[in-house]
Formats: sequence, structure tokens, C-alpha cells
Amino acid sequence: MKKITLKFTALLLGSALASSAFATENGQISSSSDYELEKVLIFSRHGLRSPVEKDPQEMAKYSPYEWAKWNVPSGYLTAKGTVLETYFGQYLGQWLADKGLLTTERCASGEGIFTYANAVQRTVATGQAIVAGAFAGCNVQLHHRGEIGSEKDPIFTTKVHNPSKALIESAKNNVDLTALQKKLAPNYALLSEIIDYKNSPNCLQKGECDLGGKVGEYSIKDGKSVKITGSISTGKKIVSALLLAHYVGKPDSEIANGRVNSQDKWRAINEIKNEYYRTLFKNNEALAQNVSYPLLAFIQQQLSSENKISLLVGHDSNIVALLSALGVEPYELDDSLENIPIGGKLLFEVWKHKPSGKLKFKLDYVYQTTEQLINITPLSLATPPKQTALTLEACTKDEDGFCDYEQFQKVLSEGIENGKLSGSK
Repeated sequence: MKKITLKFTALLLGSALASSAFATENGQISSSSDYELEKVLIFSRHGLRSPVEKDPQEMAKYSPYEWAKWNVPSGYLTAKGTVLETYFGQYLGQWLADKGLLTTERCASGEGIFTYANAVQRTVATGQAIVAGAFAGCNVQLHHRGEIGSEKDPIFTTKVHNPSKALIESAKNNVDLTALQKKLAPNYALLSEIIDYKNSPNCLQKGECDLGGKVGEYSIKDGKSVKITGSISTGKKIVSALLLAHYVGKPDSEIANGRVNSQDKWRAINEIKNEYYRTLFKNNEALAQNVSYPLLAFIQQQLSSENKISLLVGHDSNIVALLSALGVEPYELDDSLENIPIGGKLLFEVWKHKPSGKLKFKLDYVYQTTEQLINITPLSLATPPKQTALTLEACTKDEDGFCDYEQFQKVLSEGIENGKLSGSK
């Protein structure tokens, strides 16, 4: 396990802006007087990256327009992404200090703080930026497995583990791609118009002129990631390229020749991408558990350890699988074009109810708004990111928005065991 040591001389962030109450508009509890934060595990998606297509000509077949040019290799964290994640880290450092978890002593020793990233450039670089912002001046090291990009970390893989025939059959029966195709028909039509698909090489040279014409397949194969092929996969790739260029601040001429000229259009085409992720494990909790049980087990291990603060940095595919595996109910994120936003973070929070001594659990989605991403807004307790409370179907919330930590641990354990057992015998 390789360590990347980050040394900073800045003073510990977080002493400013202490408060006794949480902001209710962000979905937090109204009063903290009866509750004390015991520990937190933060699972972060990597920050703003370049598109992952390695072939520069890959996107050219979808549009006659020029695509945005990037000054970093395919799939790398951008300079803007580094700044955004550093700002996010600064907010987290202040929040952790305000809640009493990031103390001067813990900062100096590094004890009780664990940070770990998948071993690819965008996740390691994101982890470094978060650590730089949250733990400036602290003795905190970012860990990852092996050399960057040299090997796959099994904790962060989203591959199917030896699925049984029954699991595959059941999962496929739960997904109706024909209905999804019909639902997204207006979105495909708009995207086709925006990128001028009728004049693309795909249409003019191959005769493939209907961007929304391929229903595709729900693909579940041993040792491979679950995926949906066809128009929704192509649409997701196109929308992602446009959106990343939008986030990073590319000129309009490099974003479909300036034809995504309203928020309504951005929201409409992004529904293709959002529906892809909503459908990936829709009604398929068992499949999500099969895919994600190594990560679920790692999260359980961290929550059961002596660590007070844990940071894990992975991918959107990890978050999609985690949320489905834990039975998280459908949710909406205000002021975000994505339902799995770039740089978004899941906060697994363990709280102590001081009057009773009981441990409580809360799962929050914390993320930068589209405006904060584009404008590179510095974050702090005074100017926080958005926060949305998530609900687990099998962990009933009380009037303060918590469920019993013991019940959450049961959900976690069952997810791990079900994931292991869903493989073929």
C-alpha cells in the first residue's frame, strides 16, 4: 500500500463559524443540543475530470461540430477540479472541527483519521485536494493500493461476482428498456437537434440517423460491470462530454456550437444520463449487493474501527451501487443537473443521542450546486455546499431524522452477506 504524504504549513481550518444549530434548508436537524457526532465516513466521487474516451476521434462521429479540447489526458482530474475539491475539503475541515471530530490533537497526531482512494489519477488527485483543504497542517496521509493506474483495487471495482443464473434472470426481468426508450424519446430528439446528429458522420456515412433508435441490452456478465447498451449508453456519453465542458468553463463554441442555450435544455438532455443511473440497479438490490459487497465490507470495517474520520474516494458507479445495495429510496438533488453529481459526497454519520446514550445513523448527500461548480465558489460553513438527507427503506427514521445505528449495521451486514451468497454455487 503506497502512501502519499501531504505536508502543509497552513493553520488548522475549522475554528471559525462554530454553531449550535444546523441549517434546516440543507436537510439537517434543527438542533444539535441532544446529539454528538461520534464518527463519520465520507465517500466521495472524484472531482471534475476530462472525458474518459481515449481515442480523440471517438466523439467526432456523433456531431459535425468541434468538441471541446482538453489540456489533461483522458479521464484526469482538471486544474479546476483540484481547486473545487480543495474548497470542498476546506468546508469539510470546518464542519468536522465544528462538530468536535477534527481537534488540534487529532490533527497533530493523525490518529483516528484514515483516507483512501482508488488507484487512478482522478481519484488520487481528488483525495489529495480534499486532504489539502480539510487537513491542512495535519499529519494525514492519503493511501491507495499499488502504483497509480497499474492495478485494479478490488474495493472499488463494480464488477459482477460470479452471478447465479437466478440472479441474472430476475434482474433482467426487472428492467424494461423498451418503456425507458419511449420515456426518453423527447430527450433523444432534443439532444439530436442540439448536436446536429443528422449531419454527423454516423448519419451521413453509416446511415445511423436515429440517435434514440437502439433499445439496447441490460448486460450482466461475470467479471464485468453491469451496463446498459444502445441509445441510452451513447446518449449518456454525449451528454457527459457536453456537461464536463460546461462545468470546466469551455467557450460556447466548443459545446455543441453554443446550442445548449438554456437551463431547461441542460436539464432535459441530462435526464438521459440520470435515467441511465436510475435504471442501472432499479428494483435490483440483490444485484447491487453482489457488485458492491467488497466496498460495503470495507465501509463496515471502517465504521467499526477506532477511526473517527474516514475518507474514501471512488466513482459514480460505486455510489450508484452503494445506494441501491443499501435500499436507499429515490431522491432528488436541488440545484444539480446530475443525480450522481461530480465531486458529490455521501456522509455516513454516526451520532450519539446524549440523553439516552444510543447511537444513531444518518446518511446525507453533500454536493456542489451546478452554479458553485461553474463559478468555482469557495465553500465554508457560511457558504456551504448543498445537503440532502437520504432515506433507507429498512432503517426507519425518528422525528429528528435519524435511524438506529444498530439497524443500519444490520442493513449493512445483510447487504454484504446477500452479495456473497448471490453468486452461483
